[in-house]
Amino acid sequence: MIRFLLLLCAAIGVTSAALAESPASGQTAPLARLDANTQAAIACGDLQKTDFSAIPDAATTITAASVVAGSDRYKEYCRVEGVIAPKIGFEIRLPTKSWNGRYFQSGCGGMCGFLETDKYCGDALARDFVIATHDMGHKGRDAWDGTGWSQDPQQRADFARRSTHVMAVVTKAVIAAYYKQNAARSYFRGCSTGGREAVQIAQYYPDDFDGVIGGDFAMPIRQGAIANTWDAQHLLDANDNDIFSEAKLRTLHAAVMAKCDGLDGVVDGLLADPRQCSFDPRTLACKAGADSDACLTAAQVAAAIALYDGPRNSKGVRLTPGGRALGSELAWGGGAYGGGKSRTAISEGTLRNLAFGEERPDFRYRDFDWDRDVAAVERQVAEFDVMPVRTAPDLDAFHKSGRKLILYHGWWDPGVPAVGTLDYYAQVYSRQGGLDATRDWFRVFMVPGMFHCRGGEAPNDFDMLGAMVAWVEKGVPADGVIATQHNADHSINRTRPLYAYPAIATYSGKGDVNAAENWQPAMPTRAPNDLIDWNWAP
Repeated sequence: MIRFLLLLCAAIGVTSAALAESPASGQTAPLARLDANTQAAIACGDLQKTDFSAIPDAATTITAASVVAGSDRYKEYCRVEGVIAPKIGFEIRLPTKSWNGRYFQSGCGGMCGFLETDKYCGDALARDFVIATHDMGHKGRDAWDGTGWSQDPQQRADFARRSTHVMAVVTKAVIAAYYKQNAARSYFRGCSTGGREAVQIAQYYPDDFDGVIGGDFAMPIRQGAIANTWDAQHLLDANDNDIFSEAKLRTLHAAVMAKCDGLDGVVDGLLADPRQCSFDPRTLACKAGADSDACLTAAQVAAAIALYDGPRNSKGVRLTPGGRALGSELAWGGGAYGGGKSRTAISEGTLRNLAFGEERPDFRYRDFDWDRDVAAVERQVAEFDVMPVRTAPDLDAFHKSGRKLILYHGWWDPGVPAVGTLDYYAQVYSRQGGLDATRDWFRVFMVPGMFHCRGGEAPNDFDMLGAMVAWVEKGVPADGVIATQHNADHSINRTRPLYAYPAIATYSGKGDVNAAENWQPAMPTRAPNDLIDWNWAP
């Protein structure tokens, strides 16, 4: 009977997941109807009594399940906590009376080790999705704490890839048990480490989600061990203090913008594409024997040049796809990354825990050698960084399965160079039929003025989830997504559309320059070549 139903559903376009047997019940669950205000079929507390131990490679124990009353923000929901063996902690929230038939899973940040469900999933729960977050298999004192777990092979594997996948498997089983229906559509969104999770899903688990959204994706070895260590060595002095004061960074940023702000047709404090800008920090060099907030010392000039260019070894070979974008200077100091202590935590947390481990437990970022140690961390890339070194991404299965992928990146990200996302995109579309064909299922949005995942004096608040749902369910390609910049009192400062790369937003020449409706897409006259020649490139 099940085989007959599967064949029937295949004929009418319903996936086999829609009729999957719930490991908890052994029963075949039908597909939920979208936006039907579906109610729970069992009591919330009964989920704690349900046996989820038979889920393949994801034996699960529910440790708590209770109803949370409705509020101004959310309707009533069932809050479920549990553990996926061996140590993946998670939280699932299931609307008790208003489920819209969709599942939303969030990615994590840093080395994870914590749950921030409201922060990462609140907008989806407010729309009546079932939502889930997980800690990637360990507990951490902070986002960069690898102590006590990073030398355990299973916990490394969970952080690297497994936890994201099994969280999706388990939540879908909980959904089937609670509603006696399967999720009609499933979506993932994450930024930074969560962005890495997104591209891993697309490559290794293409059937887990219908739509995948990844922002500013950060691969631990390429970013934490290489890019962030490079930044730390150039931005910190011998006492781990920032070499740039905020006043100096404002001077540098102002000089960049004075030269380049108008290149995109509007002087608005943003650069549509910083690669169009050409600026030499040496023009700000202090005169011999002088120093002030209005100029840069020799060490500061050298640091700026090094950051714009990005990591290189002694032979001049690039070690990442690029460096910090022109215009990103205000994110180099304590405001965005917390200054010296945060930079050393990112670099050394990655190097000590993920790269070198017990071999070099006292390793400091200053000790990193750009020839010897780059070669030493290569063996960890395949474990954590999606693709092994010199290997191209392979999204063929994801594409053929009919899924959709959106990546976005803040141009002024101070931690993860934005050009890396464009290099990744080019690696994909050069192998998947070209840019135009790839845009049918995979789109990239570059966000002018945005720092890492958020922040910056720019429109940086946007609804990629809504755009993805419309693309997956209605066939409306994601484009012209409105980004908003808010004032301190939460009022709107300005709005700006984000267009799918390589298009950029261009002012129409009429109306309020701060209103999105007065902007339109402009495609480049020549197709971009974003493939970058660097040490670990395919």
